[in-house]
Amino acid sequence: MFCLYNMDRKIVFVVLLCFVSFATGQQFRCYACGFSNVDVDQSCLTITNSTNIVNCPHQYCTILRQEMVDPTGVVSSFTRGCESNPVFLNHVVEDSHFRTYYRACTNSLCNIGNGIEPVGGSNLSPVPLYNGINLLVPGTGSAVATFQISMTALILSVLIFNVM
Repeated sequence: MFCLYNMDRKIVFVVLLCFVSFATGQQFRCYACGFSNVDVDQSCLTITNSTNIVNCPHQYCTILRQEMVDPTGVVSSFTRGCESNPVFLNHVVEDSHFRTYYRACTNSLCNIGNGIEPVGGSNLSPVPLYNGINLLVPGTGSAVATFQISMTALILSVLIFNVM
C-alpha cells in the first residue's frame, strides 16, 4: 500500500512539472509603448534597453505609425503593442491628411524598427512584397521551443523519479 501511495505522488509530480513547463514555454512578448503629436517624449520610435516589454496573451506584436502627408514625415502618433486581430498585418493606408503604417508579426519581440519598413516574424512579409491581401496560415509559432522545454521537463522528472 505504501508503494502505491508513493507511486501516485510521483505521477502527480511528473504531470504537474510537465504542465508548468508547457505553460512557461508559451510565453510571447512584445514591445509596448506609444506617443502622440502632443507628447514631448518620442523615445518609442527607437528600441532601447529601457523600452517596455509585456507578456502578450494574443497572437501578434504590432506597430502603428501615423504620419502627416504635409509636412512629409512628421509623426502624428506611434504605438508598439500586442493585439489578437490587427486591422492589417503589413499595410500602408493613405488619405489626404495622414499616411498610416500597420505592421504585425508573430515572433516574440519582433515589433522593432521605425514602422515604415514591414516587420518580419513568421514570414508575414513575403519577398518580394505583395500589395494584395495578406494570407496568414495558422499553426506557426513557437511549437518547437515548447516541445524542447517539455522534453527537458520530462527528462528531469524521470531523473527525479529514479532518485525518489
